[in-house]
Amino acid sequence: MSGSFAEIHLGALRENLLQVRSQTGTAPILAVVKANAYGHGAVRVAQFLEQCQPKVDFFGVAFLEEGIALRTAGIQNPILVLTGCPMDEISDLIQYDLTPVIFDVDTLAAINTQAAKRGKIIKIHLKIDTGMSRLGILPDDFFTFLEKAASYEMITIEGLLSHFAEADLRDLAFTQTQLNTMNTILGQLAQKGIRLPYYHLANSAAILHFKPSTLSLIRPGLMLYGYSPLKEKTDIPLRPVMQIRARVLALKNVSKGTSISYGRTFITKGDSRIATVAIGYADGYPLSLSNTGIMIAKGKRVPVIGRVCMDMCMLDVTTVRDLSVGDWVTVFGEDGPESIWADQLAQWANTHPYELLCGIGTRVQRRYIQP
Repeated sequence: MSGSFAEIHLGALRENLLQVRSQTGTAPILAVVKANAYGHGAVRVAQFLEQCQPKVDFFGVAFLEEGIALRTAGIQNPILVLTGCPMDEISDLIQYDLTPVIFDVDTLAAINTQAAKRGKIIKIHLKIDTGMSRLGILPDDFFTFLEKAASYEMITIEGLLSHFAEADLRDLAFTQTQLNTMNTILGQLAQKGIRLPYYHLANSAAILHFKPSTLSLIRPGLMLYGYSPLKEKTDIPLRPVMQIRARVLALKNVSKGTSISYGRTFITKGDSRIATVAIGYADGYPLSLSNTGIMIAKGKRVPVIGRVCMDMCMLDVTTVRDLSVGDWVTVFGEDGPESIWADQLAQWANTHPYELLCGIGTRVQRRYIQP
């Protein structure tokens, strides 16, 4: 029997997709489902989105294994592997019809050789480093790289992309500089009579408040799952897709002065009722929420007390007299009149919702709620 579970509300996912469409017109959509769809379950999320209206045109994953998992589950849409393609993975990439993002010249020859053996043309997207300084071809080297890529008979260049470093900030000066670099290259391509099917740069933050970066393909990630990456509040309504519940394993009444959990970091200030619940840092509930986090029990907010353990944590439920062993508390989500969401939890944990959602462990069972 599960100690905790996550409800994945697919209707909320569809609502968020509609918000993406409302912000971007008719631009094709690449739904980012890497990192297990930000913890929501990549296979089920992709299966749902592939059948959705508005249409999702691509899926984006980080690594080969993520792409194979989607193909094995029957996903038909093009799948872009965003971190490239190591030499020893080229054969599998071709077998599973995955589209690599390329930024290494040696990889081009290896892909062409493997593709020739299979008699199959391989589509690729080229990545330019416009300022993230992580992956990508430097702008000064781009046209030399492009000429090399275009020389291979078994390779088709389908797209060109880059990645914003700080599109989530209010100050968009550097973001504009990155877009300018991209647009300069696009202008040079046009002068040479080169037109690729897809140019893409816009992530969730850019979709929300930097419309000039839409180009011809968009890459929503976090906003699909119900959260804005922006520091400031957005008026665009997004609905969190995931809610998490944890089971009450034990209840006990303790007296004033009782120490709670490892390190005895919490001492009760009066007679108290303590609930031990089945979620801990091995499940993705951060250790940094020790003596800081809040959950909801029977519609009432209750504090996390003592150090969060690997598999459990403790709550002060003195004010919730009708709570019983076996009941469920809300880790984040809605419960009666109260709600706590992952962005609030992330604030308390001094992190951001990306890390919190992606960190939800496999022991937390996913239950999918159809719209």
